[in-house]
Amino acid sequence: MHHPLPLAVRTAAFLLASSTMLCAQWVQRTPAAAPSARVGAAMTFDPFSGGVVLFGGSAASLSAETWVYDGSNWTLLAPATSPTARFGAQLVYDLARGVSVLYGGLASPISIPPPNNDTWEWNGTTMTWTQATPTANAGNRYWYGACYDSVRGRTVMYGGATTQLISVPNAQTWEYDGTTWSQITTVGNPGPRSRPAMCFHAGIGKTVMFGGDNGSGVTNSTWLYDGTTWTQVPAIGAVPPARSSASMAYDSTRGLCVLTGGQDASGVLADTWTFDGATWKQQPFATQGVRDHTLAELPTTKQIVKFGGFVTGPFVLSNQTWEFGSGIFGKGCPGVSGTPAMVAVQAPQIGQSYTLNVSNLDPAVNFAILALGLTRLPGIDLTFVLDMPGCAAFTTPDILVNVPGAAGAGSWTWPTVTGLVGDAIYAQALCVDSGLTGFPFTISNAVYATLLN
Repeated sequence: MHHPLPLAVRTAAFLLASSTMLCAQWVQRTPAAAPSARVGAAMTFDPFSGGVVLFGGSAASLSAETWVYDGSNWTLLAPATSPTARFGAQLVYDLARGVSVLYGGLASPISIPPPNNDTWEWNGTTMTWTQATPTANAGNRYWYGACYDSVRGRTVMYGGATTQLISVPNAQTWEYDGTTWSQITTVGNPGPRSRPAMCFHAGIGKTVMFGGDNGSGVTNSTWLYDGTTWTQVPAIGAVPPARSSASMAYDSTRGLCVLTGGQDASGVLADTWTFDGATWKQQPFATQGVRDHTLAELPTTKQIVKFGGFVTGPFVLSNQTWEFGSGIFGKGCPGVSGTPAMVAVQAPQIGQSYTLNVSNLDPAVNFAILALGLTRLPGIDLTFVLDMPGCAAFTTPDILVNVPGAAGAGSWTWPTVTGLVGDAIYAQALCVDSGLTGFPFTISNAVYATLLN
């Protein structure tokens, strides 16, 4: 099973083959169940809920549903108490307190009542909603931007509109510390904004805001907020076109804010951009053109997850789930130390390293062969192919590399990732197992990843 070519030669061949691939796109998922088509739902990652949590949204009527997506399936929850149905709100995970914060939103899609001004908190440990009682609130508000500043332990909110009948954006900055909402008097101010995209960039320790509607039209300015000052980022190189109703989420494995979708004068947009804290780069990841959708990172599978929104027509709603990034799929088969499991330490970024770790190796052998492939397989039964009953292949073995290990675990690192942005790579570990008769190997789950720059 050992590949006869040196690693450098095999890697070069792999990359040459990789360079001929078409750019990988966002991948539409087909979970067994999913929320109905809707616009303006609120979504965030909550580690205690086991995935991304989605609340509310609007279609023919408003929703008060709570859903969780774990990377494979959506599950409708049934908490005893819930916020009233709404859309146009944001849901933000408060890392310090271990709850997700929901504020405001529209109470009706067609009538004139003012937006909500209540604060709710989702507890993923108990799977319950609780209405908070802050000593002050941010007023009636919807279509604002929001994120969690993990450096200062604050939920940050900017802009939005305060009346439904005449939707006039405002230029206010608010913060929530779990006790009260406080309006912040800042140095610098981006001006009125509704439907901006916001993301906290942990690498630079600042809130990032892009675009939005300033009351006269859509913008394409980028602003940074550090808790005191709003600073406009100089346009260096390419910048995303002006838009509102886009969404942005932080890709923690690559240290980038990911922006996608939205709307300009020409209609809904389908492009994807990343921001490293100073410059923007357009990525070749086109997806379904959509606005007023939800976007959140699912770090357990290193995915950016997108759900719902308005698609091509002005009144056409989506209930599609899309992902891009890295992820785990398929399943392994057991050996003497259980089922081998493979995970990626990072998501691959050109010019950086990429490491795959394998656990549950046979400690008497501590050895595996890593199959790197360019094509994802549906799960080919290896019972008759390699005398491995109950095992399945999920990638083509375009290149094989040795994974030496110790104490039942092994690791392989690609020191410097090269290739084309958008290339997809797949990996699965074939693990030597002394406890098996016949072909003495078991196999791990598979991992896939898409290259970014």
